[in-house]
Amino acid sequence: MKNIYLRHLFLLVLLVPFITLSCDSVTTPKAGLNIVATVIQQTAGSITFRIGAENTGTKTETLNFFSSQFCDIEVKDSGGHLLWQYSYGLYFAAVVWGFELAPGESQVREVVWNRTGNDQKPLPSGSYKAKIYITNSPRDEGLSSVVNLTI
Repeated sequence: MKNIYLRHLFLLVLLVPFITLSCDSVTTPKAGLNIVATVIQQTAGSITFRIGAENTGTKTETLNFFSSQFCDIEVKDSGGHLLWQYSYGLYFAAVVWGFELAPGESQVREVVWNRTGNDQKPLPSGSYKAKIYITNSPRDEGLSSVVNLTI
């Protein structure tokens, strides 16, 4: 199961738009590096997130990483309790890598969540907040966003 999540992390996003009325989509519009954090599909058994970094500025930007992990997601309930984290129980290769984004370029990934908590129990219907962030180093808090979820 862990390998499936890791493979989904490295898939490029298909350019097929999905409309999900029960979730917010967020893109922070500012000059320079921005996070793209969107729910592109929600079914009874899973939620697919589109996560990426885009360069809306006028100069080339560089992102560096110290593991194979590109992003992370933390899903919390209305009381702020962490229920699920994408990286929980996963192992990431200790590698140094990075990429440059020219103006107008982006790097995006998809992450599929099976709507269970870290305890592997299904989350009940309700409202949740998903904090989504790029795991670059040094961390840039501008490359994080919160998406409201309704299950």
